[in-house]
Amino acid sequence: MIWIVLGVVGAIFLFFVVATVMTVDDWSRDLSTNVAETKIKASDPLLRPIFRKGSVTCARWVVEKEIAEMPRWTLGDVTEGDGEAVLHATRKTPLWGFVDDIRITIKPTNEEGVSVDVYSKSRLGKGDLGQNPRNIKELTRRLQEVDEAAWDCDEGGSPEEK
Repeated sequence: MIWIVLGVVGAIFLFFVVATVMTVDDWSRDLSTNVAETKIKASDPLLRPIFRKGSVTCARWVVEKEIAEMPRWTLGDVTEGDGEAVLHATRKTPLWGFVDDIRITIKPTNEEGVSVDVYSKSRLGKGDLGQNPRNIKELTRRLQEVDEAAWDCDEGGSPEEK
């Protein structure tokens, strides 16, 4: 009987180890880094800033709406100043419940549009096993799927009113 219990416990442990190992994309980065951010020259397109036509206000509404619909994401403070908006959000990992802090900065560009930059940092640990880049990819993937018209709403109304 004890061997059956040990076998089941061992199988469960092995499952979690394999699941964790499979989520790591870059072992040289993911064991020693607990932060990630969008960069213009990133090799992965989902880790690059998003550029859209429209205003900072409309882009902020788009980002707020998408975060509100994402599981395990919570929108925190939103600050505006100097023509830009900074949104703070958190994301809780499903298995262990670790919380990552995400900062989304929306700035106007020279081409009558906006840029959306994302920064994600783990609250605990020296390595994130790739979770922070996955946080950014999850958000940028959703933002890239948003219809172009939603990014370019009138200043007087929200994208839903357009």
